[in-house]
Amino acid sequence: MIGDLIYDATGQSGLNTRVLPDGRVEQSFQYTGKFWGEQVREIATAVSMWRPDGSFSFEVNGYFFTKGGESVSFKGQGVGWPTGAGWKASIRGAAQYWTSSQKLAPANKTIGAFDVEVNEDGTDHVKAWAWK
Repeated sequence: MIGDLIYDATGQSGLNTRVLPDGRVEQSFQYTGKFWGEQVREIATAVSMWRPDGSFSFEVNGYFFTKGGESVSFKGQGVGWPTGAGWKASIRGAAQYWTSSQKLAPANKTIGAFDVEVNEDGTDHVKAWAWK
């Protein structure tokens, strides 16, 4: 069951994009928002593979950094599909988190179900909910 909203952020994808020798696409992005109520900056890189039906699957690795210097690592997977021109896409997935921060320790026992809406210009809105 999907529970409480744990992450809500906006940002930019496609900051650095390259096609890897095996045909996968690597893309970096940065977001700012709130994770478990704390203001954070996210940096991450996703590696995607286009599928025959036009959708893509991906793996993502990244970090959240709080203004107080705490960090949270995460790893996720999911699927996405184009919804219009340019970068416009819908993305769904799940992530696991780990941190040594006492304040953000609940993240260590949480799977986040996330939803990303990418606009034509590559700006994004991402939300994640605790999977209970």
